Amino acid sequence: MQKNTLSPDLTDRSIFRAWERVAVRYIDLDPLGHVNNSALGIFLEEIRCRLIAPKMKAHGRQFDMVLASAEMQWLKEMTYPGEVEVGMIARRIGTKSFTLAHGVFQGGHCTATATVTLVAFDLDKRVSMAPHADVRAYLETLLVA
Repeated sequence: MQKNTLSPDLTDRSIFRAWERVAVRYIDLDPLGHVNNSALGIFLEEIRCRLIAPKMKAHGRQFDMVLASAEMQWLKEMTYPGEVEVGMIARRIGTKSFTLAHGVFQGGHCTATATVTLVAFDLDKRVSMAPHADVRAYLETLLVA
């Protein structure tokens, strides 16, 4: 697999500003006994739900974020039982959307990387919106050029 030459190097643990551990569940396995490709999206959503969603929901249950795009690279097999460590940084913060980058690590190795773009969203009005100031301030603490 060709290594991403864009900076920062998402396989480098030292670049990530936020971390969460996520349990690998038996249901995450495919018939070959390794973590299925669809589980990666769940791991990434888990870290967003733990670190960003509560800040959005603090302004009312109708405020959340929706996934606009995702690019994922699988680099090494992930296994069960165990857990993965998911690192997160912000790459871009726009008016209504923001781009996050992730590294997923297991057993000391980077097993996957991903870049996702999310849109702040008012679920009641069904429209995109600017993130509240405190959400934006949190995202700025994660920003890596």
